[in-house]
Amino acid sequence: MDGAVVGYADLQPSGYIDHFYVAGAYANRGIGRVLMSHIHSVAKTNQVNELWSKVSLTAEPFFSKYGFHVEARNEFLLRGVKMFNATMRKSMLA
Repeated sequence: MDGAVVGYADLQPSGYIDHFYVAGAYANRGIGRVLMSHIHSVAKTNQVNELWSKVSLTAEPFFSKYGFHVEARNEFLLRGVKMFNATMRKSMLA
């Protein structure tokens, strides 16, 4: 947007959404919706039966909006700092 990268997403063949990011300054402009729509389209084209990701706590409501559910709550150390996220999944078979 205006020559800047404001968001990106990555879908692995396994259905794992490895990266999903929208720059904070561009939140609530529909960028995440477009990225998620593209992920769903690519998944359908490639006959991916399930989408899943390890999602930050702040991203949970966004993923829930698109039909993902929390499968597990995760706790891990990153450079000695305790971090939390959730593993979320969505079936593409419905």
